[in-house]
Amino acid sequence: MPIYEYRCKACEGKFEALVRNSDESVSCKYCGSIELQKLISAHAIGTGAPDTACHRAPCSPRPACGAGGCAGGF
Repeated sequence: MPIYEYRCKACEGKFEALVRNSDESVSCKYCGSIELQKLISAHAIGTGAPDTACHRAPCSPRPACGAGGCAGGF
């Protein structure tokens, strides 16, 4: 059940919606319009590397593994 970000073309409001299936209709939470633009979410943009000091999983979250104790070996 992904959460998508939308911008309403009618009122310019931005909001997030939990979409349970692709057939589900989404409407603006501010004005009720169905004229929406799906936005690219910030979490969808990136390198794909885990947020750890050594950039490898499994590893402790930053900054705990930055002392050289990671399996990735600095």
